[in-house]
Amino acid sequence: MPKSRTSRTAEPAKHAIILAGGSGTRLWPLSRNLFPKQLLALSGEETLLQQTVRRVLTAFAPQNIWVVTNEEHMFEVRSQLKRLDPALDSRVLAEPLARNTLPAVLLGLDRVLAATGGEDSKAAVAVFPSDHLLEDLQGFRDSLDRAMELAAQGRFVTFGVVPRKPETGYGYIARGESLGDRAWSVERFIEKPRLEKALEFLKSGRHYWNSGVFVFRPCDFLDAVARHAPEFWPWWTNREQLPLSQGYGGLPNLSVDYGIAEKIDNIAVVEARFEWDDLGNWEAIYRLGKKDENGNVIQGDVLALDCRDCLLISKGGKLAAVGLANMIMIQTRDATLTCPLTDVQRVKEVVALLKSQGSQLVESHMTVKRPWGSYSVLEEGPHYKIKRIEVLPGARLSLQMHHHRSEHWVVVSGTALVEIGGEERLLVENQAVDIAKATTHRLANPGKVALEIIEIQSGPYLEEDDIVRFDDVYGRVKRKDS
Repeated sequence: MPKSRTSRTAEPAKHAIILAGGSGTRLWPLSRNLFPKQLLALSGEETLLQQTVRRVLTAFAPQNIWVVTNEEHMFEVRSQLKRLDPALDSRVLAEPLARNTLPAVLLGLDRVLAATGGEDSKAAVAVFPSDHLLEDLQGFRDSLDRAMELAAQGRFVTFGVVPRKPETGYGYIARGESLGDRAWSVERFIEKPRLEKALEFLKSGRHYWNSGVFVFRPCDFLDAVARHAPEFWPWWTNREQLPLSQGYGGLPNLSVDYGIAEKIDNIAVVEARFEWDDLGNWEAIYRLGKKDENGNVIQGDVLALDCRDCLLISKGGKLAAVGLANMIMIQTRDATLTCPLTDVQRVKEVVALLKSQGSQLVESHMTVKRPWGSYSVLEEGPHYKIKRIEVLPGARLSLQMHHHRSEHWVVVSGTALVEIGGEERLLVENQAVDIAKATTHRLANPGKVALEIIEIQSGPYLEEDDIVRFDDVYGRVKRKDS
């Protein structure tokens, strides 16, 4: 039977911080820096972020939830959350620069403390990754309740997942003294082990996968920061005089695991009563996917002949595969990945090599979402680039200028309100306009339907950081993306 609501009215408030940063490089080419895995629908109709937030909403009030992301993902995160509950639109915090989980948690904790009345608050705070898959909602609630009980006793708590196989891609937790009701003190944390060690851990019955979920009281967390991560303390304690965004880029790139959890004594692990997977690579997507009669997991426009035990995904164009076994093929409009299922961990090597070559394939897809709509790169070459731009009804881009490129706009559908050098004009289908370099301009959609234009850029430098903003309704100034 579920617990009575009336019996819990005296409990301290519960708050959740959901971490929605990260890039998910091991799921390239679907996951890119500007559209990482938590924003993708990899398991079901909803994205991993939406699934996480929906699950958290069963245990926390919307006004007690904070989602921390970075500025690049801010508007897409808000858009996804509004579809779940409009109240969540104002609960998104943006890191001014991508950092690790410790500073991100402190950003969220600042808002929690503002709501609970100070650093001596005994409120319970739970921190959740946004890119993991959990099944068994009741098991999740039961585990969370047990963690809350331990946190109220002054313990820092994490969830440990019973390993199903000798996984070398996860961190492990070794349990120590029993605390009763499927909870133990933590003996130690172990980073991603070699296979022989992972086999030992699987057989021991004393080791768990580290889920990355933490539960604590703010006062206990801040005490641990002061003791074990003192380099954060001046930044934190000066937050009433200076905004937290100031100095954020100079903070250490430190995780909660390394900075806090592995250094404190009062940490406990609760055995997870739910199925868990971090969907960290393509093997996990295959393993959890719905398979056909030949053991294939197929998504998108795929033609498979005599293939077995393969993961075949197409997000752009027809993908034809013949005679494959135990392989993955992931196709997008601008990139294709092929490798044996046994080599999926090497995808990060591909991403590292592309990054060293300066490839934009690690940054974004051909279609990039923006708060005002989206743009797609149709073709590019030396000194030119062609884009399709869609502007949502009532939306407008920033007033901006480019030092190195000129632009030619052709309206395909809808009505465009164009401002060039301080003068405005309306354009309709088949009408065009030229914007010379170093000229201020703005594009807006005053209509009730989407505006679509073709933009032809020409000049010696066409990258997205050639934008100087003078006015922007989305709060972006002199940033690198339109």
